[in-house]
Amino acid sequence: MRILIFGAGAVGSSIGAKLHISGYDVNLVGRKEHIEKIKSEGLKVKGIWGEFIVKGLNAHTEIPKGKFDIVLITVKTFSNEEALKAIKSSGIDANLYISAQNGLGNYEFFSQHIKPVGNARVIFGVVFENPGEIKITVWGGPILLGFWEPIKDKSLVDLMIRLSEALNKSGLPSEFTEDIKTPIWQKALYNSALNPLSVIMNATYGQVIENNFSREIAREIIQEGISVAQREGAKINNDFFEYFEKKLVPPTKDHISSMIQDIKLRGKTEIDSMCGAIVKYGQKHKINTKVNFTLWKIIKAIEKQF
Repeated sequence: MRILIFGAGAVGSSIGAKLHISGYDVNLVGRKEHIEKIKSEGLKVKGIWGEFIVKGLNAHTEIPKGKFDIVLITVKTFSNEEALKAIKSSGIDANLYISAQNGLGNYEFFSQHIKPVGNARVIFGVVFENPGEIKITVWGGPILLGFWEPIKDKSLVDLMIRLSEALNKSGLPSEFTEDIKTPIWQKALYNSALNPLSVIMNATYGQVIENNFSREIAREIIQEGISVAQREGAKINNDFFEYFEKKLVPPTKDHISSMIQDIKLRGKTEIDSMCGAIVKYGQKHKINTKVNFTLWKIIKAIEKQF
């Protein structure tokens, strides 16, 4: 199985490194400084997986020619249009594209232009420390793979299952699911509740929830999101906030959000695919999402400062 990881930043590089160590034919495509460091010195990994250097990675600044079984798209959501342009202009031949990104709306965007498209829910924390250096900070659960809409082509399901098996063999627990929509919505609610507040407060996830005032804002964000998610077909219970607070936040309480990293590195965030997407879907269903709207506007204002 030949795999291309397009958008090899923190998450993409970590997945690629694990697959490479297990002997899979994997190619990374990323930004110039990061790729040059990987090629010259290897990828330096530290954190909860231990400390080691991965050498011999096939790393590129542009999409290499040839046939790929799977293209794993791991770019930040604000780079989707740039990524699509690169994919289309490369003339790449792939059996399956998989969006392994934060937020909502990625399937809708890519499936309009390239096919077939699947989804992955990735829920572990990685910090991009320097070009060629990443730190694994938290493991939040298995990588879930699936299709946003019902699919009749059994060969594509088989290919997705083969990827899941490869990830498991590489030490990245993974499962194929018939319902990928629900876990992706759950992660989007989690991120929407924590990431913007973490930026505003310059706080860890745990600090956001330990503060009574920000905790209540997070609850309102999630409650609005649940109403929208249910109308979109996600199977999320009305008591999801209690599960979020007691089960999801504790393992990640010391995590520094990717949104804080994005503000510092680029002055751009993925807020449009988080609170912004909840607002957009809410308008579609005539659901008032005023708290998500307010957080979306605040983060957009902070972006504009940069």
